[in-house]
Amino acid sequence: MVETLLLFKQFEYKKTKILASFLGLFGFSYVYSQQAPQFSQYLQNSMVINPAITGTEDYIDFTVAYRDQWTGFDGAPRTGTFSFNAPSSSLFGRNNRAITESHSGIGAFFYTDKTGPIDRSGYYASYAYHLRVSEEWFVSMGTFIGATQFRFDESKVVLVQNPNDVLVQNISTTNFDMSVGLYAYSKYLFAGLSANQLFDDEIPYEVTSGILTSGKINRNYNFLLGSRIEIDQDWNMVPSTFIRYTDNAPVQWDISTKFEYQNKLWGGISYRNEESVYALAGFKLWDSLSVGYSYDYPISNFRGNQSGSHEIVISYRLLGGNNKCGCPVNSQ
Repeated sequence: MVETLLLFKQFEYKKTKILASFLGLFGFSYVYSQQAPQFSQYLQNSMVINPAITGTEDYIDFTVAYRDQWTGFDGAPRTGTFSFNAPSSSLFGRNNRAITESHSGIGAFFYTDKTGPIDRSGYYASYAYHLRVSEEWFVSMGTFIGATQFRFDESKVVLVQNPNDVLVQNISTTNFDMSVGLYAYSKYLFAGLSANQLFDDEIPYEVTSGILTSGKINRNYNFLLGSRIEIDQDWNMVPSTFIRYTDNAPVQWDISTKFEYQNKLWGGISYRNEESVYALAGFKLWDSLSVGYSYDYPISNFRGNQSGSHEIVISYRLLGGNNKCGCPVNSQ
């Protein structure tokens, strides 16, 4: 609960009285759900939500993403990620692997998330093994192993009442972290489940000398389900849903449909329950560089205090031996 206490103290920020009404409306659910990075373009940046997706495709992938959430709101979340993943065969010079073979994948993932005086970051290595279970289906199991860092900067808090409050002090702590995931996919259907921040690590927080209380980095779960539907030789439709659950917080879900033209252009629309409607669009250049953008239009009671959220995802792909199109054939 330490993050709840810390954000509650922001009620006394100069220029942040809006935060009090926002947290009151949502019952502090944001405090928990935002412990993990939130992205609207979860299909363009899918490895970061489930380690079992590592190495799914037959290319080496580098992806950078940035999300500016609740634009115009002072202290709102700003999230960035960098990820890398590839099938092991591509990294070790074996590019003649048949796309139907069982194989393994290796990757890495870094994120940083800033919300007012709270700064969180994570650093992970990932591994997945993709087992061919039938002519068309693969099942993969994967893990993230790394560390998370939590920091609270008291210099970014300006208290109007009780400026010497002992609940406001600098914190910096680093914890070991781990995630596990499962992913099943074929050419036309994919589904994944992951469990993140498995250890419920504590954040020690000294309230008075010699007495410690603590908060937790809460365990959370993701579920992804989607399909690729070929409309004709030029057009594909990709409907999907993404569900997130964090201990002690309401379930959050997205439902989305996007359309792709010749694997070069795409666009779509999505809905996030009780929060936003968002549109996404993107394009691909040279079969290796793709750029995606999304805008979230708020529909919650908080919409009057912000002007929506912006997100951009940029990927560069070194093509593999068989999947020359550089597009997600088997999954997202």
